[in-house]
Amino acid sequence: MKELPSSPAGTPAWRGIVYPLLISAAAVGVLVAALGLGLGVPDPGGTGGAGGGPPAPGSHAGGTVLRVVAALAAVAAVATAGGWLARKLGQPPVIGEIATGLLLGPSFLAGVFPGSTELFHPAAAKPLLGLLAQVGLILFMFAVGSEFDASQLRRSGRVVVAVSQGSMIIPFVLGVLSAALVYREFAAGGIGFVPFAIFLGTAMSITAFPVLARIVQESGLARHPLGTMAMTCAAACDVIAWGALATAMAVATAGSVWGAGGTVLLAAAFAAFVLIAGRPLVRAADRWADRARVSSAARLLALLLLAFSLAWVTDLIGVHSIFGAFLAGMLVPHRPGTALTTVQTRLDSVNRRLLLPMFFVSVGMTVDLTQVTGHAGLLLAGVVAVVTAVVGKLAGTAVTARTAGLPWRTSLGLGVLLNARGVTEIVVLRAGLDAGLINQNAFTVLVVMAVLTTVMTGPALQLLKLTRRPDAGTVHEGTAPSSPPAAESAAATPAKEMEPA
Repeated sequence: MKELPSSPAGTPAWRGIVYPLLISAAAVGVLVAALGLGLGVPDPGGTGGAGGGPPAPGSHAGGTVLRVVAALAAVAAVATAGGWLARKLGQPPVIGEIATGLLLGPSFLAGVFPGSTELFHPAAAKPLLGLLAQVGLILFMFAVGSEFDASQLRRSGRVVVAVSQGSMIIPFVLGVLSAALVYREFAAGGIGFVPFAIFLGTAMSITAFPVLARIVQESGLARHPLGTMAMTCAAACDVIAWGALATAMAVATAGSVWGAGGTVLLAAAFAAFVLIAGRPLVRAADRWADRARVSSAARLLALLLLAFSLAWVTDLIGVHSIFGAFLAGMLVPHRPGTALTTVQTRLDSVNRRLLLPMFFVSVGMTVDLTQVTGHAGLLLAGVVAVVTAVVGKLAGTAVTARTAGLPWRTSLGLGVLLNARGVTEIVVLRAGLDAGLINQNAFTVLVVMAVLTTVMTGPALQLLKLTRRPDAGTVHEGTAPSSPPAAESAAATPAKEMEPA
């Protein structure tokens, strides 16, 4: 499992703001130049804008490209600043990036200053920015797949298996039951109850594996059995959740459960073929590339072709392109020190700092909280959804862990960790919105739920006195010494050792 690097001991604190300031300065320069050229103002008469038709060939291409670059620079700057602020507040940086996207949308900035939309999401550049957002999403899922360690699931003990199942099944069932209460308010027009209920159950049971890794690292639990068990359970939850989401997509596409059977079987067969036949081929190609000293550019091109080819195939099958990208990532596991992983890490770094924030902004531009807060029925449905999500995941995990023999405090800590939904939930919600499983109001409410469940993780861990200082062996009151990071040690650790003193 990839371990996030920590700052070297003795590094001055001021260095943490250098990168955001440099990006912000560059973005301000680009934006000033763009505004000086009049690029922040819609074209008169609507030409080149939304609904105004395409510009004349070659006449506005340079201006459109400049708007795209200016928007990317602006989004990268505010997202980086948001991530830095979130870290200062004790939250994972991705929460700041997601919150930035929401703040730029109609709920806040765009609602007060409509002209700001032209800076961060200009109408003339929407098709290109939307495409870049989808590229960022696919590359993110590719990175998630590459960081997924299936060997941990094979090594995990009975406690981890039981907790993983409980942390998925209980919130899933509660989500399906709550679907009857919110169907009228949350279901998209024309969608049947069955696919909607499956999707809502899946949304309630998601755990954000990438965000959880950051939370575990920054809470000082990376080498503690609690953190290791949480990561292993989250990996198992990912497998179940993607399968449930694929089923919901297939039912929605086919129109019935029986009609979806063929789609699900085809997707499962494709995934099995890719994982069984693809891994040896990728490893053989990697060894050949090392011997032939293939350039980094060629390796990068191969990774992009792999990710987008499999994304295209799964989209044709009828599940979603994110599944193909996830499968592609599983074919290219993270192995630090290799040339391929170096290229992969650089690609992921560029994506997370440039393209993925554009995805967050595209999400934020579709979330309008004012449409929900003024509707009593939607507010009630939102409360039902948030309570179901938190109680189902937290209580389901904690009760299952306690039943499996873990102490109450550790069981609650595990529930708190697995309750974090983060960006993975938003990816799933966007897929459901695009597939016509939920409407815009449901998307808005569930995005807020994803943010709330992630934000509460850090404070809840501190309340349970389960956090550890990342420095040399000092622990907060109520924490135990560090333990080996192996998954099997977490599964086999006796209950009294899992409970912090």
